[in-house]
Amino acid sequence: MGLPDSAIDTGKKFLGMNTYTDELIPNCGSCFIISGTHERTKEMGFYASCKKTGKLELVGPYKSYFEALKVLVATKGCDSCTFNKAELKAAYLPFLNEKIKEEIASTYGIGHPPSVIMSPLQLFVETRNYLNINFKAKFGIDLFKPLTDDLVAGFDLAKPCVDQRDFALKIQALAGLIDRIDESELKKRIKNKDGLKNGSINALERFLNENFPEYPKNIIFNLRHLLTLRSKIYPTHASTPEVIIALNSFGIGNYPLKDWDKGVSKILDLCSTSLYDLLTLIQQ
Repeated sequence: MGLPDSAIDTGKKFLGMNTYTDELIPNCGSCFIISGTHERTKEMGFYASCKKTGKLELVGPYKSYFEALKVLVATKGCDSCTFNKAELKAAYLPFLNEKIKEEIASTYGIGHPPSVIMSPLQLFVETRNYLNINFKAKFGIDLFKPLTDDLVAGFDLAKPCVDQRDFALKIQALAGLIDRIDESELKKRIKNKDGLKNGSINALERFLNENFPEYPKNIIFNLRHLLTLRSKIYPTHASTPEVIIALNSFGIGNYPLKDWDKGVSKILDLCSTSLYDLLTLIQQ
C-alpha cells in the first residue's frame, strides 16, 4: 500500500495502525487517514476518521489512500473545522477523483481504462453513501433507510444488460434504492403538510422547498421520472407510451433501445447527478 509524498506521518498508532494527515487537504488537525491491518478485524487497507466529533467514525477499509481521503473531504465530519466550512472544499473532489484514477491506472496498467472500475454504478453508490452520512450529520436522520436487499440490488445492477427484460429489472433495482428515502422521518421535519401526497419523492420535494427553496430542480426531476419509469415498464406493467415519455426525460429517444447497457448507464449518471447536487446543497 503506497503513500503519496503529501502524506504526513503523525507518529501515532490507532488500533495497531499508522495515522496520517495530508498537506494537500487543510483540516482541524483531528481528521486522519489510517493505514495498516486492523488489529480486531484483521482487514488491511486505508481508513478515514474524524477524531474530534465522532460524526465520522472509523470508516473503511479502502484499497486506495486517496479513496479514504475523499471520504474526509466529501463528509462534513467536523462542523468547527475551518476546512469543512470553506467554499473551496468542493474543488478538492475533482482533484481527488483524478488521483484515484491515477492509482487505478497504476494498479491495473495504463492500457486498462479507469472507466471500467470507476463505473456509473460505483459513482451512484458512493454518492448515495456520502449523502446519507451528510444528511444524518445535518438533520439527524439517514435519508435512505438501509435494507438487507440493498446488496442484492447492487448485484443486479452490476450484471450485463442485454435485452428489454434486463433493462426493466435494472430500473426496478435502481428505483428501489432511491425509494429507500425515509418518508416517515422526513415528514416529521416538514412544517407544512397541507396537500402533501404520499410518496418518498413528494416528501423530499416538500422538504427541499421548505429548507432550500432555490434548490436545483433536476434533483427531483430525475428521481421522479425514474420512479415513473419503474411503475410503467414491463414486468411491473405492460409497457405504455409513458415509458417513452419517461425515457425522453433522460435523453433516450427510442424504445426498445439499441444499446441497453448504455441506456442504464445514462440513467445512472443522471440519478447520480441528482444525488450529488443534493449532497452539495446540504453541505452549504
